[in-house]
Amino acid sequence: MGVYDYHHDSGHSDRPAGHSDAPLAENEQESLAVSPYKAYVEVIADFSSDGRMKPLRLIWEDGHKYDIDSILRVDRCASLKAGGAGIRYVCRILGQRVELYYEENGFWFVTRKTPRA
Repeated sequence: MGVYDYHHDSGHSDRPAGHSDAPLAENEQESLAVSPYKAYVEVIADFSSDGRMKPLRLIWEDGHKYDIDSILRVDRCASLKAGGAGIRYVCRILGQRVELYYEENGFWFVTRKTPRA
């Protein structure tokens, strides 16, 4: 198994404006207009030889890094609060339950507890 940061290696980062290229910045602005609860994040993931993806670390918009302590469940699901759908990883980070989504477009997001102003 190896650790791979797809967006960092490919030159495409999930970081917000100031840390990313124009297409992501446009995507972020569109998502903010649609849902102030969606927060795009950068994720470091591990890929097994059979192609399974396991997120290891989440990097928040401000650059803070959070290790994923455990993955409690993985399923295909929609985020009713933030909008969007994909593979949902129900994780434990610093004792808190966090729902991390991987969209088909290759972006990762979490649902904010309070809407972005």
